[in-house]
Amino acid sequence: MHRRDARLLVVDDSPLSRVATHHALRALGCRVIDEAGEYPRALELMGEQHYDLVISNWKNGGRELLQLIRHTPGLASTPVVIATPVTAEVVAEASEAGVSAFLPRPFGAQTLEEVLRIFIGKRSPAESARASSRAFVS
Repeated sequence: MHRRDARLLVVDDSPLSRVATHHALRALGCRVIDEAGEYPRALELMGEQHYDLVISNWKNGGRELLQLIRHTPGLASTPVVIATPVTAEVVAEASEAGVSAFLPRPFGAQTLEEVLRIFIGKRSPAESARASSRAFVS
């Protein structure tokens, strides 16, 4: 799957963090990106369409979102990446809840690129050339 075809969902209660993550994903070749400020809205969106990857914060509902995704038929296999400052407590809690991976905050383009490579795949050569000429928002 090419990144431009993948459907991603960014969930964060901070509008600034959502916009920054959205722009960073676009710079890395993703084109179909939805956003939710709260986990109830994220679940609503996930009930309406399939997402290839969910990137969520941990605080203010991320834990609840992850648990609900993992216990909802049809959503349970969706990859969920938690974007948060990583601590031993967060790693233990999120791992127990079924997190797919962590995106340690603050994160840069290279870290986000690696997450995309794992869950979405590589972008096309034309997308790589275009992305290299864009600034990354972090």
